[in-house]
Amino acid sequence: MNKKMYLLTTRPIDDALKDCKILRKKGVNAIASPSMGIIKNKLTLKSRYDGVFLTSRNAAHIIKILDNKEIPVFCVGSSTAKLARFYGAKNVIVGNSDALFLANKIKDYLPKNSNIIWPSNNELKDNVYKSIQADIINIDKKIIYSNYSLERIDQDSHSLITKKQVSVILFFSLKSAEMWIELINKSNLFKFLENVYFVGINDLIIKYLNDLRLSNLFLSRRKRRASVISKGIKIFNELEKSL
Repeated sequence: MNKKMYLLTTRPIDDALKDCKILRKKGVNAIASPSMGIIKNKLTLKSRYDGVFLTSRNAAHIIKILDNKEIPVFCVGSSTAKLARFYGAKNVIVGNSDALFLANKIKDYLPKNSNIIWPSNNELKDNVYKSIQADIINIDKKIIYSNYSLERIDQDSHSLITKKQVSVILFFSLKSAEMWIELINKSNLFKFLENVYFVGINDLIIKYLNDLRLSNLFLSRRKRRASVISKGIKIFNELEKSL
């Protein structure tokens, strides 16, 4: 009898469980294998803003402390938008899970010299930041949540990996890939990843995994959560048919 195989999604636990819900509806045996934990920080706003730029549902709680909940809240995807509305946002603009695409839409809603706040887990001035700055000028990026390392990989993942019942693993950021592999190494499980298939959301993840001499590496078609999940489903189903 063939073993029952599983797909692992490595986002923080709340996000990973949402992925699993989607995957299971598509007939995929999915397990949450969180790479990190999330701490939500308290923040006091000292300025008034004309809009909010949300690239993670982990930052959506900033809506609770806005004086004006009618200002545009630009959400990277539907999951983030749902949470923003839960916290009271009245004017939500939903993107297609691509932060740069969403950044380019801000100018369609707000004039130059508008003040935008971008609650995040870092203060990096990346391409998305520069795109907003070019159109809006005033952007305030603040750390409102932080990632922390887990002590060990979860028991379900550990068991499935050692029994060689994992066929596909999904990575949604380079940081999460690095932190998940660190957990694997702590548990001495790296040797069990030889025949696993990996899906990454960007080239940096694929390069990182390739440098570790892992094989079966696949890049999602778009830099979107939905695209990673879609690619994972396709690979999982193809592997199931080959058993």
